[in-house]
Amino acid sequence: MENDKDIIRGADWLYARRIAHRGLHNDLYPENSLPAFQNAIDNGYNIETDLYILKDGKIAVFHDLNTARMCGVDSKISDLTSSDLKNYKLKGTENTIPLLEDLLALVNGKAGLLLELKSLTFNGKLESALFEILKDYKGDYAVQSFNPMSVSWFKRHAPDVYRGQLAAYYEGTRRLEKALISALSALKFRKLNKPDFIAYNISNLPNKYVDMAKHEGKKLLAWTVKTDEERKTAEEICDNYIFEGFLPG
Repeated sequence: MENDKDIIRGADWLYARRIAHRGLHNDLYPENSLPAFQNAIDNGYNIETDLYILKDGKIAVFHDLNTARMCGVDSKISDLTSSDLKNYKLKGTENTIPLLEDLLALVNGKAGLLLELKSLTFNGKLESALFEILKDYKGDYAVQSFNPMSVSWFKRHAPDVYRGQLAAYYEGTRRLEKALISALSALKFRKLNKPDFIAYNISNLPNKYVDMAKHEGKKLLAWTVKTDEERKTAEEICDNYIFEGFLPG
């Protein structure tokens, strides 16, 4: 259902606690593993994580397009089925790639979830499958994506879902690529998909684009904060931040 009106929805939970990048991971608990998510819960943090749609329509909790870095096996994540995941161990541990259902069952409202939709192209399958699962979930969650069409999907089909536009400075080589990246960096799609918040690379903050978005009432998250200097910048100009490699006070 199309909805052209700005909808005011509360998401105080997203700004009340710091957000652990791919869970609170370390040498024992690999990123985007159930133990890393449990560690974030135990330490009182919200959770940021990544979602890919699998070949059988299930949703995997995984960051990379390929499994080589995390699992030592050269497979494209979108070519796998949910039954394949048991064969993909994370960083030499016994932990396997979770499904979204596994994550939701574990968290069960004990932490807020910031869910990044990962896709190189847009066809609406991931967004639709995700919303079908989340309709029955009672905990706090928000969605975000670099792809403005993905954010726009939620504006059109699920306007009550709190949504964010990811952005950063990138350099392209081809003319079309440069134009698209420039538009994304400048947040030019925000008039189309009307995000509730902007999540911008901490390395590129502050900048005039987020200043304009904040002037329009958009909330600002920073990603991914890893140093004390970055933490200070995020705390000064952002509403919250996604962190990794340290424990925020």
